[in-house]
Amino acid sequence: MIPERLAMDYSRDAAESRPEIAVIIPSIRGKADRLVQCLNRQTWTPDEIQVIEGIHPNGRARNLGVASLEPLPAWNKDRILVFIDDDALPGSPELIEKMVIPLLGDEGDQAPTVGVSGVARVLPSSANWFQRRVAAEIPRTINPVPDHLIETNPPLRGYGHSLITTTCCALWQSTYHEVGGFSESLTSGVDTDFFYRVRSRGYRFVMPPDVFVEHPAPRNLTALWRKFYWYGIGYGQEVQRRPEQKMGLRLPTRLHCLGFITAATIWLFPNIFFLYSFGYPHFALGFRPLKSFSTYAVAWGYVASWLGRAP
Repeated sequence: MIPERLAMDYSRDAAESRPEIAVIIPSIRGKADRLVQCLNRQTWTPDEIQVIEGIHPNGRARNLGVASLEPLPAWNKDRILVFIDDDALPGSPELIEKMVIPLLGDEGDQAPTVGVSGVARVLPSSANWFQRRVAAEIPRTINPVPDHLIETNPPLRGYGHSLITTTCCALWQSTYHEVGGFSESLTSGVDTDFFYRVRSRGYRFVMPPDVFVEHPAPRNLTALWRKFYWYGIGYGQEVQRRPEQKMGLRLPTRLHCLGFITAATIWLFPNIFFLYSFGYPHFALGFRPLKSFSTYAVAWGYVASWLGRAP
């Protein structure tokens, strides 16, 4: 059960005990100016913003961002870290405030069981038809904005996700250090790996109501293939990194890889009408060509990771 005090009275009284807040923005192309402007107009303005430009992978960029923060003063033992991607934009000026409050205890310190707070994702109003189709066909591209606080924990066994991603989330810096920060050996999938380690220590993941970020979907087939191919690489790396979690098939030889990609190729066309993802073992009827295409891209990335061809 979620404690009653987390039912969210978003009163301005909470600002009296607000912690120090630092925002980390990984930005491959260095295009974060608009996001920084939005963050500086938040009701709870960040005390520090670090934009880390041109660093791969994302996990290393985020770790560098945390390491670049000003040292905490002796009287302040902790701060809130907000991770947000440079292509995400706050849906309201209360984004940081509403996202941080679930992390606070009665005295403004760390809530004992909440590890990560994150927000829903929606498409920007400028999204083109292709992006809207991607969002309609592919789960987790966007998610509904909750009207009450919800708990959304990643699984510790098998394949699955939290609704929260590092597109926009917040946690205490002490929690970040407790789990060892983000992996720098994963080329993709760094947030699911990080969230697994947070969850394995018993922390809960919560999503506050009525708050979201606008985040674009891939704009065309090339961008869609690239994105999900890299998802496949990260997925394969995670399966190899944590075999005890039993997240997916093991492909220890080239023959296994050939058999897997052959099966994925055979299934490409039927999967348009009979939705099946090897990560989620269930069927659903519909017409989802882009979902089938993205699943096929994941399969190729997955095989590439097992063949050792991932950068």
